[in-house]
Amino acid sequence: MVKRVATTLVAVAMGATALATAPAYAAPVAPSPSPGTDSIHADNARKAYTPDPRILSVDVDPNVVVVSRGRSAQVTARVTTKDVQSVDIDLWSPRGHGGHGGDHWFGKRKNGRHDGPKFDHASRSWSFDYNDRAGTYRVHVEAIGLDGKKYTADRSFTVKRNEWHSPRPTGPKATRIAGFDATPNPVRKGRVLTLKGKLQVAQCWGDWYYDDWNDFSGRRGGDRYCSDSRNYWNDWRWLGSQDVKVYFQSSGSHRWQYVDTVETEGDGDFAAKVRAWKSGTWAVRFDGGRGFKGSEATDYVKVWRH
Repeated sequence: MVKRVATTLVAVAMGATALATAPAYAAPVAPSPSPGTDSIHADNARKAYTPDPRILSVDVDPNVVVVSRGRSAQVTARVTTKDVQSVDIDLWSPRGHGGHGGDHWFGKRKNGRHDGPKFDHASRSWSFDYNDRAGTYRVHVEAIGLDGKKYTADRSFTVKRNEWHSPRPTGPKATRIAGFDATPNPVRKGRVLTLKGKLQVAQCWGDWYYDDWNDFSGRRGGDRYCSDSRNYWNDWRWLGSQDVKVYFQSSGSHRWQYVDTVETEGDGDFAAKVRAWKSGTWAVRFDGGRGFKGSEATDYVKVWRH
């Protein structure tokens, strides 16, 4: 009984000693102070912005300038830059000679500090009239960066004159054969076919004509005019007293056979009577001449043998 109690006391004593000598892991630790805004600003101040000078864009409006007699047109160049202290906008003519342009001074940063990118805009305009030289002009831009270096960029535009053409046509007038038709179709072998159509010539206002009805190449005349700036024309006009030749090419053949020649009436209409013996393509052709271009038209006809 006495021995057991003594053992217990020894154990208690040893436990007390262990608690006294053990490190205080459970003791609260004070947190370190978090970085404040002052320290962030200090870091940013230490990391100064490095300028990146550039000419970001040079826009010229309009790209094509058309000037008429007694009128003028204006062209404007707009420049956007980054991190530059000045920009100069010059105009170079088609001859290659440039004049002193418009200077724009943006200035340097205060106290020499660069806190971030610096964007600037500049523009310059020019006026053109009929007396100015036609051709390609060049806008030349020179900028001085915040680093002291020079940067350049170029953009071009075109100046055109709105000129009248010669008062007389200089080329053959375009023609066409409108509404060509071979009837009946299909047709029985040996029966008569009627080939008909209308020969026409392209006509412009004022009774002048286009050289090519697909090209809208204007010619001037009379009291109404056609010019490149007016992409319209009157209509097709009849073309009478002209020879129209008739040809035939049978199916499977590559050879055209001459059949007949007919003359157009006063309103440009023509008609020819032929007999159909084989299936194939009928063609009518106006060879042109006397200031007219040639033209042709075709129609396929199926021939029944029974």
